[in-house]
Amino acid sequence: LYIVMADSEQLSSGLSGLSLDANAAEVPEAGSAEGQLPEPIVTSDGEWIDITTLVDRAASELASGALIKQTHFTLFDAMMSVEVMDPRLDMGILTADDALEVSQWDIDRQLTLREALWVTLQLLRCEMTWHGSASLLQTLYTCNYFTANVDGLPIGQDSSNAVRDMVLFPIVIATGVGCRYVWSEFSRYNLFGEEDVQMGTIEPQFFADFSQHDADILLYEARMYLEFRMNEPGARELIEIVDSRRHWLRALGLLSAERMIEDASAAADGLAELRQMHVAWPDDEGTPVRGVFDPKCMRRYAAAAPIKPRELIEGPACVQELERMAKDLELVESLVRVESVEHLVYMFQKIHIRAPSPFVRSLLMTTLANNEHVVLAESPEALVRRAVLEMVAAPPRALAGWFANGDIIRVFLDWFRTLAQNPPRARRVAYKCLGTWDALQGEAEQADIDAFGAEHPGRDAADPAQNPFWVSSWVYHMKLMLLEGALLGGVRLHVYAAYELPIIFGYATQVFEAHAAHLDRMHMGAPGAARTQRLQRVGVLVRAQREMAVATWLISHMFERLLVFRAPWHSKHSDAATVLRLESTSAQRARYALRFRHVSMLGSPTHLSFDGWCASAEHLDECLLPELLGHAQNALSAARTILGDAKDHRDSGNASVVDAWADACRLLYAVVVANLVAMARLQQSGVLRAKELMVSGAAALEYRQCFLQADADDAANDRPVRSKKQRKDIERARKWRDAVEALARDKLNVTCVQGAHPDWPVFSVPGA
Repeated sequence: LYIVMADSEQLSSGLSGLSLDANAAEVPEAGSAEGQLPEPIVTSDGEWIDITTLVDRAASELASGALIKQTHFTLFDAMMSVEVMDPRLDMGILTADDALEVSQWDIDRQLTLREALWVTLQLLRCEMTWHGSASLLQTLYTCNYFTANVDGLPIGQDSSNAVRDMVLFPIVIATGVGCRYVWSEFSRYNLFGEEDVQMGTIEPQFFADFSQHDADILLYEARMYLEFRMNEPGARELIEIVDSRRHWLRALGLLSAERMIEDASAAADGLAELRQMHVAWPDDEGTPVRGVFDPKCMRRYAAAAPIKPRELIEGPACVQELERMAKDLELVESLVRVESVEHLVYMFQKIHIRAPSPFVRSLLMTTLANNEHVVLAESPEALVRRAVLEMVAAPPRALAGWFANGDIIRVFLDWFRTLAQNPPRARRVAYKCLGTWDALQGEAEQADIDAFGAEHPGRDAADPAQNPFWVSSWVYHMKLMLLEGALLGGVRLHVYAAYELPIIFGYATQVFEAHAAHLDRMHMGAPGAARTQRLQRVGVLVRAQREMAVATWLISHMFERLLVFRAPWHSKHSDAATVLRLESTSAQRARYALRFRHVSMLGSPTHLSFDGWCASAEHLDECLLPELLGHAQNALSAARTILGDAKDHRDSGNASVVDAWADACRLLYAVVVANLVAMARLQQSGVLRAKELMVSGAAALEYRQCFLQADADDAANDRPVRSKKQRKDIERARKWRDAVEALARDKLNVTCVQGAHPDWPVFSVPGA
C-alpha cells in the first residue's frame, strides 16, 4: 500500500483522528465540520511512501469486527471500494493481454474494407447493447475510433487512408449522431431497461459538431466510394450497412416527439424509412483488427462506482434487436392516431406487455405529454376530463369542482408513466401508486356526493342506488386495472414460486370478478349510446379475463396437486440427517399476508383473507383431477363465447379500440388453450386416471403428511411400533408419491410458450 505525502510526521498527523476502539462513537475530527472532508496530505514532488508496515501494525491491534476509519468515511464509501489490483473489480488495472491490446491501437493504420467491416459490426454490437441500458464505458466508448479526436482528419475525403476516412469514420459518426437522439430520450424520463443501470458520470459527446444532415452526406459519399470498389471483399456488406444507417437516422429524426407534434405526417414518413431498412448479419464478418476496442477504457474516465460486467449482444441477436426496435417504433406512430382515451389506455397496456426498448418507451411518454401538450387534447386537464366523460355522464358541476386541485391530472399521467417503465420498476411503482388511487377514490366519492346533492336536492346522495358516483366510479376502474397488472406482473418476473400460482390466480379471479361487477353497475347508470358501448367493450374484456383466470386457477391447482407443491417443505437439519417437514399453517399465513400486503391496505376491493382462501382451496380439493379439467374447459368456453360476441359487434366506429384489447385477449386465450391441451394430453394417455392419482386434494395432503413423517422416523432410526393399518397407509402414501414423482419426471414441465402473454404462466407437457 502506498500513499503520497511529505514525511512520516504528516502520516502520523493523518492517522491521529482514527480510533482503535471498536465500540467508540464517531466523533468529528478536530478542526473540521461534520461531513467536511479533511485536507489531503500530498507532497509537491509527488513522492510515494510505503505505508504497508504501518497499516499491518494498526490492524494487528484490532479485534474482530473493529475498523479504523476517519469520520468522513461512511458505509456508502465502503460499498464503493474496490479490490485494488484485482482485474475483475479494479477498473484501472491492465492485465498483460489488456496492455498488449492497448499497445496495438494506431489511428493511422491503413485499413482494408474487410477490416472496416469487422470494426463496423463490432460497433453495432456495442450500440445495441447500449440500447439495452448498458454503460457507455462498456460499449460504445470501448471503440477507439468512436472516442478519437477527429479534428483535422480528412473525413469524407479521398485521403491516403481512404477506407478510414471515406467509409469507417462516416459510419462511426452516423452511429454517434443516432445515439445522440437516443440519449436525449434516455435522459428525459430515465426509463432504463434494468434496475441497476449505470450510464456513467461522463457527459457523452456523440460527435456534437456533426448534424444529421452532415452524417447523411458522409454516408452518401461513403456509398459512392464503395460502389467504385464493389468487387472487393466486404464492399457489398458495407453498402448494406451504410444504407440501413441512413434510413435509421432519417427515421429517428422524423419520429422525434417534437417533429410529430408539429407535423403528424412525419410519423408515417418515419415508418416508411424504417420499412426500407434492411439489416442482415453477414456470413463473412471481416478481418479482426487488434487495438481498436479497449475493454478497460473506463480507466480513462471518472465513474461513480465499479460497473457491473456486461457481455455484448451477439451478432445475429443484434439484428433481431434492431428489427424489434423498428417494429416497436410503429407504436409511436399509432399513438399519434389514437381515437379515444379508452384506446390510449389499452394501447399502453399493450406496450407494457411487449416491453419495448427504453428508447421507445421514453419516446412514447414524450409523445403522450410534451410540455403542455398531450395527444387527443390541448392540455393534461382536457385529457383527464375526456377520459372521465368517455365512461360516465358526469355533470359539469362535478368535474369543475374536482379538477380544481389537479391531483387527478398528475395521478392519471403517472398511470401511463408507470406502464412505460421496465417490468420490475413498473410493478413496484404500481403497488406504490395503488395507495394514491385509493385515497383519490375516497376524495372523489365525497365530491360525487356533494355534486349529486347539488344537482338533486332532497335525494339521498350517499345511496349507490340513486347516486351514480361519476368520478369515483372511473377512479375505481383505473385503480383495478393498475392492481390487475401489478398482481399478475409478478409471474413475468418469476416473483412467485410454482406453489403460489394457484393463490395468485385465485386472488386475481376475485379482483376480476369485482371489476366486472363494478363495470356492470357503471353500465346501468351510464346514459347515452356511446358511453354504453364503451362500457360494454371494457366489460367484455374484464369478463373474458375473469373466465380465463378461473381456468388458469383450476389448471394451476391441478399441477399443484400433481407436482406436490401445496404446502411447501422445509429442511430441518439434525445430527442424524436432513428431514423434510411440512410448512406450518402460521408460516403459510405469513407468506399470504406478505404477498397481498399492498392489497389488504386498500379500501376496495374486499380483501380475500387467508381463511377465505383456504376455504376455496378445500372446495377444490373435493374434486378429482378430471373434474377440475372439465370445469376449466367450461370456463374457457365461456371466455370464447364472450369474445365471439364482442367480435360480432365490431364496426368501423370501434374497430381500433376492439383491436387494441383483442390482441391482449388473444394472447391470454392462447395461454389457457396451451394449458388445457397439456392436461387433455395427460387425460387421453390415461395418466390422470391412474389408480394412485384418482384421489382428492385432501387425501393427497394426508398422503404427503404420512410419508414425510415416516421418512423422518426412518432417518432418525426411531421407528415406532406401527399397526397394520398404519403400515398400509404408509405404503399407499409412498405409492402415491412414486406415481406423482414419475409423472413429474417423465411428463410434466413448467415452461413459457414463445410469444405468449408474459404475465400468465403456461404449464406444458413435452410434445404437446
